[in-house]
Amino acid sequence: METVAFAHAADAHIGAQERIFMKEGEKKALSDLVDACIRDRVDFLIFSGDLFDSNVPSMSAATAVAHELKRLKEAGIPVYEVHGSHDNSPTHSSMIEVLEGAGLLINVYRPVHSGDLMGLEPVIGPNGVKIYGMPGLREGREKEYYALLERGTIEKEPGKKIFVFHSAIEEFRAGRFAKMEAIPLSYFPKGLGYYAGGHVHQQIIRDVEGYGVIAYPGMLFAGWGVEDLQDYSINGGGFLMVNMGESVNVEPIKNSPVALEVVSRNADGLSSEDYMKKLEPSKDYSGKVVLIRLGGHLSSGRVADISSVYLRNAYTKAGAIDVMINRGDLSGPERKILRAGSASQLEEEIMKQNLKGQIKPDVAKALLDILSREKMEGETDSDYEDRLIKEAELILEDILRSKKLRRSN
Repeated sequence: METVAFAHAADAHIGAQERIFMKEGEKKALSDLVDACIRDRVDFLIFSGDLFDSNVPSMSAATAVAHELKRLKEAGIPVYEVHGSHDNSPTHSSMIEVLEGAGLLINVYRPVHSGDLMGLEPVIGPNGVKIYGMPGLREGREKEYYALLERGTIEKEPGKKIFVFHSAIEEFRAGRFAKMEAIPLSYFPKGLGYYAGGHVHQQIIRDVEGYGVIAYPGMLFAGWGVEDLQDYSINGGGFLMVNMGESVNVEPIKNSPVALEVVSRNADGLSSEDYMKKLEPSKDYSGKVVLIRLGGHLSSGRVADISSVYLRNAYTKAGAIDVMINRGDLSGPERKILRAGSASQLEEEIMKQNLKGQIKPDVAKALLDILSREKMEGETDSDYEDRLIKEAELILEDILRSKKLRRSN
């Protein structure tokens, strides 16, 4: 069997960023990945989920991604993917399906019935490599499918094999990912050589006895929340270049298309006036996007006294090309004001505070997304209502199916 060379990326979350320079950074990170694939003449690209931040992204985000995937297609480089928890839609109304239909992506999740278990058919890639895939689902619900996975047949298949997945692994969890929903390593088929992971926004490369190299490339750019932005400011984004022959060699490629610096100041024991002074820029920030993280508890004054306009002007004068302000960890004598890094984060926080465990925020958001769908051209009111009801029913059916699987196990 010949050596195969491929790129492995994940978690681009195209569409997550709301500031213009960060939006451009998302697109530049993807373009840089494609440039590297073409320059190094890789055999293929593996994308382990969450290409987009939403299953129905903006036209601008979708157009940018389609342009880059077309470049790969024209260069003869296939792209193999599994859906991530952000890409996935129980109604299959996802931009990923559109790109697959256009021949720009190949979904390697090919489930087959195997008695009471679920088997996987491989996609045969360049030089005969066999590529298997498992998607990520909302709230980690794919765990039930891993429990039903018929691993023996996959393990017995000869030749070079790759397993593409979008889930955390229990034994690998650490730091801010320690409580993440995860799959036990024992649920994965053994001996495949390379396991191309996604979902964990952290670079992990381990050679595990009995399995092979298990790798997470981390975020392609800056992910989708303030903690991801913090990590990006320290480690950057990136992807992996892999050579798979008699042995597996993995080369991390770092990429930071936007220079981001985080300014974090604690307000404990300070008045709002003194805290504003503490937040003043203390150096030159030329050419950088600045994220100001406000945190702690003011001794007097109000959270509203911390002027975003003043801070943006001050840091712009110090050379910053853009300034983002996160107030999520700041409180004062008055009731804490909820602020999040993006509209989607704010929406999620409000749901967590008000749903009180009756329904999970991800499910509520999925149902809310359906209600925000617009009528299609030529669609009657009746057909429009029927379509929304059908999509909502599919989400609820998916939840009930998962509950039944849990009870049966």
